[in-house]
Amino acid sequence: MESRAVPIVGRDDEQERLSAFVTAATGGSLVLRGETGVGKSVLLEYAVELALHQGHTVVRATGVEAEAGLPYAGLHQLLYPLLPKTTGLDAETRAVFDAVFGHRDISPPSIMTLGIAVLNLLSEVAVDRALLLVLDDAQWFDDGSAEVCGFVGRRLTGSAVKVLIAVRADVASRFDTAALPETAVPALSAEAAARLLDDRYPALDGSARRLILEHARGNPLALLELPTHLDTRSRTPEEVFGAQALPLPRRLQHLYSARIAALGEDVRAELLRGALDGVGAGPGPDRRYRMDDVDAAVSSGLVDIDPLSGDLTFRHPLVRSAVVQMATPNQRRAAHAALARVHRDNLERRASHLAAATVDPDEQVAALLEAAAVSATRRGGAVSAVAWLTRAAELSETAHVRSRRLADAAFIAGHSARLGQAQRIVQLDPAPDGRRSAAAVLASEYLALYGHGDVRSAHRQVGGSDRGVGRGGIAGGAQPAGDPAAGDQSIRG
Repeated sequence: MESRAVPIVGRDDEQERLSAFVTAATGGSLVLRGETGVGKSVLLEYAVELALHQGHTVVRATGVEAEAGLPYAGLHQLLYPLLPKTTGLDAETRAVFDAVFGHRDISPPSIMTLGIAVLNLLSEVAVDRALLLVLDDAQWFDDGSAEVCGFVGRRLTGSAVKVLIAVRADVASRFDTAALPETAVPALSAEAAARLLDDRYPALDGSARRLILEHARGNPLALLELPTHLDTRSRTPEEVFGAQALPLPRRLQHLYSARIAALGEDVRAELLRGALDGVGAGPGPDRRYRMDDVDAAVSSGLVDIDPLSGDLTFRHPLVRSAVVQMATPNQRRAAHAALARVHRDNLERRASHLAAATVDPDEQVAALLEAAAVSATRRGGAVSAVAWLTRAAELSETAHVRSRRLADAAFIAGHSARLGQAQRIVQLDPAPDGRRSAAAVLASEYLALYGHGDVRSAHRQVGGSDRGVGRGGIAGGAQPAGDPAAGDQSIRG
């Protein structure tokens, strides 16, 4: 997301690699890995322009931290422009997409089944024109989306489909173990860094130039941002750049924080709601918060206006991070509450915001989180379901309901092969005398005996709907109370 107005300097090797990748006669995948601000997004832009010049169809998606917990949010964003093409696919493949995107109440597919369906869709789209999929900030893709993209990326040889992925080197993600071809994007050489700085700020005096080159360490974003901050504030280097011990991304975030602090309270509140709701995540059917009256943020270089859509976007992910970090806990909770109202018709998004907005036990919110967990489980989002059930347990108003929700969370975690997590959840549920509750004991027995077995069969063998786990909960198929719009909440295992 670095400035597109700046020419690409010092990236001859990376551009050569991307040119070979885009113009190759066969499909494939490539991961660009580098630190924050090193210029990955600029290289993606270069590849996109080259692909368009070659006549390729290009589809783009951007991961945002706010959506990392929503099942298949990243995959949906990536495939949304292509989903109309499913009309040319067989009914079985279309049913797979209907399941994971919540259009039909059927059993969720496995990663392999979904991956094969995605491959079929991409092949259908690429019949007449080569297709390039571009994933920026992919470290924020939810686990399920990342696993599917990795599965697809390993199977593109001989096709007309290419996948180009950019990830941050300092944030762990599923792409770290995806076994896809990678190329590192290092810091600029001293010569290239000096050339970039001189191209952008030719009037910079010698002492300031030396100081910026020393502190930027070849990071293009730092080279572009530090001079502006230095020119507008008469401070010592330590005040401008932050403590030397801080990693460069944190120090850059510090610079953005100074600009944010100068904005009015209403503008900062708008930015916070946008940051917490994933503004700038790209196309999709889900309504996101639309920031308004933030001209001051645009003038400060914190927010850009997309030239194609006219939408407001954060200039860099570090701006989004700085906005969130500067807000107080009460301000963040208020923003989440407002966003829950924006997403009142979207069960999972509403639940994720209410989970962050609520402090004290609240059965209505807990029931909504349980309903969201059911929705996620139906679509194969076990990770999100476990998180929402665990949070629902924390917000439960009675010990019995709390115990049931924790047991259901352990049940789902165990069935999805996350046995360590399941055991940790079980330990969260002690009885008043220090022993584990009956529901937790039952969940533990399930994990020990049937951790990799069939859910329904195992559930019957450890007691069925008349005992502990599942009694009135997810495993037992009952509808959570308190949310009449949740509909049928049974899991069809």
